[in-house]
Amino acid sequence: MELLSNVLVFALCYAGLSALCLAMDRHYADLHGRGAEPPAPLRRRLRWTGWLALAAGLAWAMHSAGAGYGLVYWIGSLTGCGLLLIWLLPYAPRQAMRLGRGAGTAAIVAAVALAVL
Repeated sequence: MELLSNVLVFALCYAGLSALCLAMDRHYADLHGRGAEPPAPLRRRLRWTGWLALAAGLAWAMHSAGAGYGLVYWIGSLTGCGLLLIWLLPYAPRQAMRLGRGAGTAAIVAAVALAVL
């Protein structure tokens, strides 16, 4: 049960950070070619999705571990996800964004599994 909770928080943090990265011109151009910019509606949707995923990760971390430990746990997960993105984006931007989609899917699966259990 605790492992699923950890997976959920980490997956939400990674998916949120990767959505926020993709909303930036530089990282969007890494995936879609030099000079490409995300359209304004897509950029807004990516920003909202990223912030909502981060907020959901914080809410779940605080729910599962309490307010004090949950906040520390979420910041630690956020730091780990940020480091992973920092290491992946310069060398493998496509794989980093694929991993972001996979993290979003893993977050949904973990949330459904936690709801069933």
